[in-house]
Amino acid sequence: SLHEKWSDEANKKQLADIISVLAMTQPEGRECLKFHLLGTTESLTTWGHEYVRHVTGELSLEYADKMAAEEPVDRLVGLLDQIVPYDMEHNAEAEACDLMMELERISSISTYVDETTYPRVCLYLFSHVRYVPEPEDSELLKTCYGMYLKFKQYPQALRMAMVLNNLTLVKDVFTACKDPMVCKQMAFMLGRQQLFLELDEDFEGCEDLTEIMSNVHLNTNFLALGRELDIMEAKAPEDIYKTHLEAQRPSFGAAQVDSARQNLASSFVNGFVNCGFGTDKLMTEDGNKW
Repeated sequence: SLHEKWSDEANKKQLADIISVLAMTQPEGRECLKFHLLGTTESLTTWGHEYVRHVTGELSLEYADKMAAEEPVDRLVGLLDQIVPYDMEHNAEAEACDLMMELERISSISTYVDETTYPRVCLYLFSHVRYVPEPEDSELLKTCYGMYLKFKQYPQALRMAMVLNNLTLVKDVFTACKDPMVCKQMAFMLGRQQLFLELDEDFEGCEDLTEIMSNVHLNTNFLALGRELDIMEAKAPEDIYKTHLEAQRPSFGAAQVDSARQNLASSFVNGFVNCGFGTDKLMTEDGNKW
């Protein structure tokens, strides 16, 4: 080919760049990546987003082949320093994450994110957790955990630590957080999942956080919320069934007595609806009518 016969090295590299761009029109092969590596290798992002996408697609395939053949992949991995920042700047975080996962470098993606891109990156990685096998799922969770912790998003970091079921990481989140109100929020999160963390006695607000994690004030807080929403009045099963909205049918003969099954259903409904409030209209007020 013309490229192989060219003797001037400087012009030969520039020619390789041009051939690499023209190779985007080829439906098969990896000429785009091949000639890019033979070119200047510094003008990857100057050819536009479509060119970067072509190189990215061929890069993942080439990486898989070289790993299978146990060949060095340093030059391929080196292209990440150009492709990933470019994708992050052009709202293509998903493509950057996919490339990092395919090249098995997802743990280092935190070096490419900033305050504007990390939320979308973490959300995308977390959505992949349920679809990848072990230990890749744990690696994705730890990557999200590290980014949330880096940008001081402690509740989100705690979520990742709880999914990992790692109390050491949970304690690290509490240690890193200096806001007592955020610590209480995270204590409520642990209490909701019935996870208890033993804090040092000299930890700020240790006693309050321990009570929150132990769900000591769960019923008190529930009643306070009920008063705030003005829903403290007990509800009867008929209020739940919305029987007053049903079409009334004419009754013939004496009124039918509720069956045992209906009574049992009413008891369950009454208990589930009113158990948190400590009062009801079926068993306490109208219990003598049964």
